Amino acid sequence: MTGFRAVRGDQRALFRRLMLIGIGLRLIWAIAVPVFPVSDSEAYDQFARTLAAHGVYGWSAEEPTAYWAVGTSALVAFTYLFTESYLGVVALNLIAGVIILALTFHLASRWFGESVGLLALGLVAFWPNLIFFTSVLSSELFFIAGLLAGLVFWQRPHGHPVANLLLAGLIWGLTSYIRPVVLLVPVALALVDLVQGPRRFLLRAVQAGVIVLLIVLAAAPWSWRNQRVLSAPAMISTNFGANFWMGNNPQSSGGYMELPAEVATMSEIERNDYLKDQAKQFIREEPAAALRLLALKLVKLNNRETIGVVWNEQNLTALIGARGVMLTKIVATLYWYLLLAGAIGGMVVIAARSGIAAALFNQPVSLWGYFTALHVVVVAEDRYHMPSSPFIAVLAAVALHRVWINQIRKQDRDEPLDIDPDCRGRERRAESLSEKGRAGA
Repeated sequence: MTGFRAVRGDQRALFRRLMLIGIGLRLIWAIAVPVFPVSDSEAYDQFARTLAAHGVYGWSAEEPTAYWAVGTSALVAFTYLFTESYLGVVALNLIAGVIILALTFHLASRWFGESVGLLALGLVAFWPNLIFFTSVLSSELFFIAGLLAGLVFWQRPHGHPVANLLLAGLIWGLTSYIRPVVLLVPVALALVDLVQGPRRFLLRAVQAGVIVLLIVLAAAPWSWRNQRVLSAPAMISTNFGANFWMGNNPQSSGGYMELPAEVATMSEIERNDYLKDQAKQFIREEPAAALRLLALKLVKLNNRETIGVVWNEQNLTALIGARGVMLTKIVATLYWYLLLAGAIGGMVVIAARSGIAAALFNQPVSLWGYFTALHVVVVAEDRYHMPSSPFIAVLAAVALHRVWINQIRKQDRDEPLDIDPDCRGRERRAESLSEKGRAGA
């Protein structure tokens, strides 16, 4: 019992150290590289300032919009009530970063044991792109934090099942104000239980349906606002048609592109519907080209991880020069490649231990697959793989844990027998993966 407590004490100490390292790296980055809004960040900044000054979400008090989801700007607008600087943005990003660190550990420990949880925490703590986003005004960190917070209550082994279901729905309902794509997350999670038999799957499907309904209800106040302001229904935002068109048209390269000139005079709702119809027409009329774009978008989604550098590039260039910026992009992308390979390795480890079904049907793989499929169908850039980051880290941690265990066992075999003069004997054991064995357990 004393030895067990010592091990748990060591794990708690390591958890605290890794948390402090992760927070420290993010603080250092935020101090060294100030916030400088570019691209979508400029829009979020302007919307937040209009919201804080006039109580209107839009480019100005006379130009209300629902093109982008309101959540990010609403959070930032709250900080602008106290300061016009970006100090509040950094504070919010740091809070989101702490939530991501802590909940990655919590979920990985639930799925695969505390040793894997600590490894996953370490991978996220040192993840360059997640550190870089501390000084970016964007939805990414807020969305990941909300996604993980809701996931804590999905199939939570403790607490009242109904309360857990309601909390998951409420948290993801609020997260939908940041990115509406959370709406189908419960559906992706329910699919994990397809291999557990029809009765188990039916139960999960009902739970997923309840949460989807709760998300819609949570979004209802903003949907009503959009109906009143835009004179047409829109749950959260009106940019799906534009994004879908960008990834599905004859001139598409799979990523961002300027919208066609003919939509310039349309209302937001008209533009959304028109571009959605154009994308559908392209897929129907040119299925081979649409399939090629699917493959291109899959590559585009995963071929680099430089967005955190790009959105900090102006201040970063002043700090370390153009060569330093290029080196930072290379380091960030290499880290991404290593974790991507590690995540695939983690799936192989699970398959070897518990079978192919367990490797494919588990919560981290399901959510990674959901966000990948979503953007392969719609539009792809490297920023869009960021919601999968915690799950990729968890799977890579499974692979690292297996390598570590194998190394310990090899050392045990190679070491000569150590004779105990008291004839009591000593046994050394390598910690194995949690007997849960599968993330869906």
